[in-house]
Amino acid sequence: MQQIPTEESFSAPGSLKIICYVFSIILLFVGINMLTTKDMAIEIIFLFPLIFLIAISMFIYTKLKLIISNAGVRFVGGLKQHVFSWSEVTKVDMIRVGKYQTPIATVYYSNRKLDLHKGFYLQPKFNRILSLLELAVDPALFTEEYQVIRHQIN
Repeated sequence: MQQIPTEESFSAPGSLKIICYVFSIILLFVGINMLTTKDMAIEIIFLFPLIFLIAISMFIYTKLKLIISNAGVRFVGGLKQHVFSWSEVTKVDMIRVGKYQTPIATVYYSNRKLDLHKGFYLQPKFNRILSLLELAVDPALFTEEYQVIRHQIN
């Protein structure tokens, strides 16, 4: 286990954030416009909460941030936040899911787990996150499957 040189932050790519901001605002305006329309079918009123929920979810998605430092890991900005130190980590695993076999690294700590999706961070950031994990966590805590998949995605 080595020291991490500086605190590093990881979030969604900037283009994805812009798209989510724009579409969440558009969805809010569509929902408000639907509510203010006269002579509207009653079924449309039940559609507004769904539109509002999707718009808020898109906005929250842009606020997700993973912060890795010597003190530990913080995943903030969402509804389910994770804060833990390196000594609390019990296991690090990785699986491949979906049609394109996208890797998901899972950090287990204190009877909880944090999933890190390559699809959210994209290849360069995901590799950097894995490198920082490998620096700070005891090598014995990485599963064999993690080692195999990590070797494949390098």
